[in-house]
Amino acid sequence: MSDTHGVEPDSAHKSGTAMNGSIVLALHAHVPRVLGRYRSIDQQAHYFDAYRTRELCTRYVQECILPTNRILVSAIRKLEGRFRLSISISGIALDLIEQYVPEAIGSFADLIQSGSVELLGTPYHQGLGFAYSLQAFGADVARHRDRVVELFGQSPNVFRNTELICSEQLASTVGHLGFNGILCDAPQEALAGRSCHRVYACGPSETPVLMRDPETSAQISESFTGGVDGLEALVAPNFADRLVGLSAEGVVGLFLDYEVFGKRFVTDGGIFEFLRYLPEKVVEKGGAFRTVSEALADNEAAGELHLGRHVSPSEWGGTLSPWLGGSMQSHAAHQLYAIESVANALGEGPLLDTWRTLQGAEYLLAMSMLDRAADHSKQLTSHLDGPYHAYIVFMNILDDLTRQIEAGLRTQGAVRDPVATD
Repeated sequence: MSDTHGVEPDSAHKSGTAMNGSIVLALHAHVPRVLGRYRSIDQQAHYFDAYRTRELCTRYVQECILPTNRILVSAIRKLEGRFRLSISISGIALDLIEQYVPEAIGSFADLIQSGSVELLGTPYHQGLGFAYSLQAFGADVARHRDRVVELFGQSPNVFRNTELICSEQLASTVGHLGFNGILCDAPQEALAGRSCHRVYACGPSETPVLMRDPETSAQISESFTGGVDGLEALVAPNFADRLVGLSAEGVVGLFLDYEVFGKRFVTDGGIFEFLRYLPEKVVEKGGAFRTVSEALADNEAAGELHLGRHVSPSEWGGTLSPWLGGSMQSHAAHQLYAIESVANALGEGPLLDTWRTLQGAEYLLAMSMLDRAADHSKQLTSHLDGPYHAYIVFMNILDDLTRQIEAGLRTQGAVRDPVATD
């Protein structure tokens, strides 16, 4: 596979033709390892449940990724490149998919080789390192970039953070890491009445930020439940009319997880038929699909966006509370990043890989007392007895991992004192 640093621009970009507006479809794929029911007496046993992880990954790929990618490839070919989109795939998802369902790597490669798909950068393990350690965050992002270049020959130019969380500092950091823009949800307070269909410069760094249209994206993700209520507006021609009309303002960001297609909803709810016909209907009505990089290139910043804090999607309340709002979550996160330096001192190997894996935001979400978080985490935690048990399991693993790192460092003669975790 030839190495490239982005998708090949279509004819409009080659000729410099002005755009009337852009519709940006950005899909995200992520599947984590599932924690086992690890007890304090289970020293040096397996931390992760291999059976549940394999089952989760296999179902996710077979129900969501493979059928969705087949539809996307077909649309790209049928529309001869006029259907364009962006995709982000976490590093841990790539690892698990390659291990358990390797044909899915080929399905992503088919998309990328079409020349109509842009790969986005994202944290390898979908963690919250940006809130605790920019060094850990930067290393995680760099590993992801190396992984996708290795697999697909394309180096990401735009960044999608864990759960679309963004801040001015984060935008500045990813700019220094070599990215030309960042995705974000539409923070209503920061927008102060301005349109989410414009590109903005994020704070003093002036890193371009492209925003999700929350209402339009949610209309897709919440309408295909197997019933008929609310589906009239989601018939592909009607929805295409809506997208083309909104894109007249600039850019309509449809940022969706792969699980929207096939996993979250019953297959006969119509979601795949909707996806199959939507690109064609949009193009028929004069709409223009663009990758994220193309949309950023076509639209100058309409002003600065001052966030003031980390913001998450509106369905999570716009804050980091679902992941870090509880005392158990805060304690677990602090203890995890407290051993960063010694984990790195040990060097590459299974223990450092485990520490990196434990950064996944879903493990902290599983400790949340919020009902929405419990609903979102149930596939990962159905074998655990609630948020407190998730916290106990995580801390048991972290304590044992710390002991093993200490032992490894002593063997290397690197340190003599135990690692503090209080």
